[in-house]
This record gives sequence, C-alpha cells and structure tokens, in this order.
Amino acid sequence: MSIHTLRFGDEGREATRELSRLVESLTPSALSGFARAREHIATLESLDRQYGGNAPLSLEGVDTVVSALLSQFAQWESEAARGKQQVLPAIDAATLGVALWALRHDTELAVVEPVVNALARRANQARTKEECAAAFALMQGVIANVAPRLAADLERSNPERPWRLLHANLAITAIRTEDPAMIAFAFDALDAALPDERASFYGEARALALAPGISPTVRELIEGRLAL
Repeated sequence: MSIHTLRFGDEGREATRELSRLVESLTPSALSGFARAREHIATLESLDRQYGGNAPLSLEGVDTVVSALLSQFAQWESEAARGKQQVLPAIDAATLGVALWALRHDTELAVVEPVVNALARRANQARTKEECAAAFALMQGVIANVAPRLAADLERSNPERPWRLLHANLAITAIRTEDPAMIAFAFDALDAALPDERASFYGEARALALAPGISPTVRELIEGRLAL
C-alpha cells in the first residue's frame, strides 16, 4: 500500500499569478511603462516560486520593486483619468494585488497614495456588508504595514495626507458594515492616530447617522464617542 502526501495549495502564489493575468489584460490599453511593469510582476512571481507565496522577505531591493509597481500604477491611474476610465477598476485591482503581495511578504509599502485611492474606491463601490468588511480588512492590513513610518505624522495642514485618509476611511467603512466590533476597532484606531480630529469626525458622522435606515446601534456607538 503506497502512502500519498496531501499538499496544500499556495494561495499566495496563485494570487500573484492572478495579478500577472490582470496586468496582462491591460495590454491593449496602451498604458505607459507596460514592459517595465510586466518585468516587475515577473520578479514577484519568481520570488514566490523561490520562497513561497506567504513567506516574510528581508531581501534587499524587494521594497524597491513594490514601490516601482505602485508608482507605475499611479501613473496609469492618471492616464485613466484622462480618457481611459474603463480600465480604472483593473488598475485598482492590480494596485491592491501588489499591496497584498507586500502584506503577505512583510514588505514595506513606501508608496502609499495609490493604495489609499484604490482602497477608497473599493470601499465606495461595495454593495454589501460583506464587501465592506473585505475592504475594511485590506485597510487594516495597510495601516499596520505603514504605521512604523507614518504613525508619527504630525502634519495637520494637509487633509489628504495618507495617514489621515486611511484612518478616516477605515472608520467610514466600519460604519457601513454596521458590525459593532469592527466599528469599535476603527474608532479606537482613529482616536489614537488622529486625536485632534476625532471630535469633528464624530460630529459629521452623527449628522449622517440621523438619516433614515441607519442602524440605531451605529448611532449609539457614534454618540458614545462624542460623549468621551
């Protein structure tokens, strides 16, 4: 009697293969720098084959490849805004795919803005609480990744700074899930990250929560924060 070993699939490697297929699907769009983007994706696939799709990597230059891809996708986002809007969802998916690759491999996300933008659009496009929860999980992972570099952000004059947007969007997305645990987590994170802005955020959130159809539980959680 022979003994066969069961092997678990490498979901990380499959996700990177899907990322490669997604980028290839953009070939007809004549986006700039496509050859370089293809080369960088091939590098991610090669690293997955060598080290596994979920292994933390401390190799020199890996974060540079991730940054180059995200910068290229940011350029594609600008090109889409100038007349190729139909490819923007695919660009967002590729951006989030690279971000997820970095999270799986514990690699720093040094280029944050395109990830923040893609996450915001993903959350705004969510039609169900489950889709909101998935966007929430992605935001949570990105915040944890960039916290060592951005948590000390003391810039207050720019409301579009990534650290602020990440936490504000995390809280808004949590509210949309109507899940008390997610809301509490996001509110705690916002209070810690943006103590000077919490009052204005909850004030605006309370005004919106008065609309019909908003869960009373959500209103109570917001009111509780205002009372602190």
